[in-house]
Formats: sequence, structure tokens, C-alpha cells
Amino acid sequence: MPDKEIITLDEAQVAAERFLEERLKNLKNISVDRVKLASIEGIVVYDVEGIATIGGGFLSKNTERPFKIQVAATDAAIVGYET
Repeated sequence: MPDKEIITLDEAQVAAERFLEERLKNLKNISVDRVKLASIEGIVVYDVEGIATIGGGFLSKNTERPFKIQVAATDAAIVGYET
């Protein structure tokens, strides 16, 4: 049985960004600082880390929240996250 091909760094980043867009209200900007390939309990994942900027209301300022999302390297499924 041939090994599955893994997705690219860019594909992992896009999957993480889409996940954040669906999860966070008032998301203004996503800044990805690092994407690296790792293995967790036999699963190959990309660790995508960065800062999500969430917009405030009329009088409140933007809030920056760090995030770390683990994207499965074979199918771009989200396997873990911290925000």
C-alpha cells in the first residue's frame, strides 16, 4: 500500500485560516507566524501558530489572540486547536 501524500504548508495554512474564520466572531485579520510539520501519537500534522485580530465595536479596540491549530497533513482536517 503506498503512503499517502501530505498536503503543502500553504494548504495547511489555508485550512487553519478557514477554521478561524468559522469560529471567531468579528475576525479582522490573521497573522501566521509559524507553520511546521510534526508528529503527534503517530499522526503527522502541521502546527500553525499566529495571532488573530478580533475587531471591537464602535468604542472598543481590537483584541489580539494567539492561536495554535493542528492540521492533519494527509487530509487537512483540524485535529486540535488553542485560541
